[in-house]
Amino acid sequence: MLENIRLIRFIFHLLVFISSNKTVKDLITSDVEMVIKKRRWTDISLYKALLVTLKNDKYYRTIFYLRIGRKSRFLRLLSPGSNSFFLNTNQIGGGIYLAHPFATFINAERIGRDFSCRQCTTIGNKTDGRNDLRPTIGNNVQVGANVVIIGHVNIGDNVIIGAGSVIVKDIESNSIVAGNPARVIRKIS
Repeated sequence: MLENIRLIRFIFHLLVFISSNKTVKDLITSDVEMVIKKRRWTDISLYKALLVTLKNDKYYRTIFYLRIGRKSRFLRLLSPGSNSFFLNTNQIGGGIYLAHPFATFINAERIGRDFSCRQCTTIGNKTDGRNDLRPTIGNNVQVGANVVIIGHVNIGDNVIIGAGSVIVKDIESNSIVAGNPARVIRKIS
């Protein structure tokens, strides 16, 4: 009963979601579907999954607020997001999943659909003040913990980056990479 009462403050979040334009709704829907998939939830509606995730996951709330833009000002007062990670990109596809992204800094040019990363990840420019030299990340990319991706590099689609890897060169699609500096350890067929 008490849990249901705590969910009530997120009704405003749900109303903002419902009243958002189609593009924003599609992105948030993709994000929630990824949460359902990663957490292996079964028999849960999209709306309930959204409410439960907003209530329990301050990291997800931060992404939700990024998606809805200016409308988030009031909602942040009701329930703030997280200040323990930074996310800056011109474009982020739907289906983003940040698994406990404490101390994570993401400053990418573009991130495709179905992106996931772990804690202590750094993605950004190699030279201070040169945001034109940021990484571009494709679709369906998984990034392990303590990964560094810096410079004007392109990460292809369907790439898995092992924990502790340092990426300073382009990575082809359908690759598993690891190491410092990272190298392809296997191609995905």
